[in-house]
Amino acid sequence: MAVADPLLGLVIQLGVGGLLGFFAGYALKKLAKIVAVLLGVFVLCLMALNYYGVIEVKWTELVGLGEEALRWLESRYTSVTGFVVENLPFAGSFIAGFALGLKVG
Repeated sequence: MAVADPLLGLVIQLGVGGLLGFFAGYALKKLAKIVAVLLGVFVLCLMALNYYGVIEVKWTELVGLGEEALRWLESRYTSVTGFVVENLPFAGSFIAGFALGLKVG
């Protein structure tokens, strides 16, 4: 019975991780579609207002925001890696379920 206890914990981690990953991937894909449409409409509105001279859009400032976000992600990358290594069974099944959820969604 003592051998089955660690195995049961591993099976539970894999199952729950995969299921939660699937739900997260599915939801993210649906949400990403909505956000993409809204951002597209927003950018088109900015372009039209800029064209007609209602506003002046500084496109170079917007690019700078993206670079700042990448630097923020890079500074936190090591802590994310440590978390994944510590929780490898759960994280592995979560990522597999997440990828499946993205594909199905």
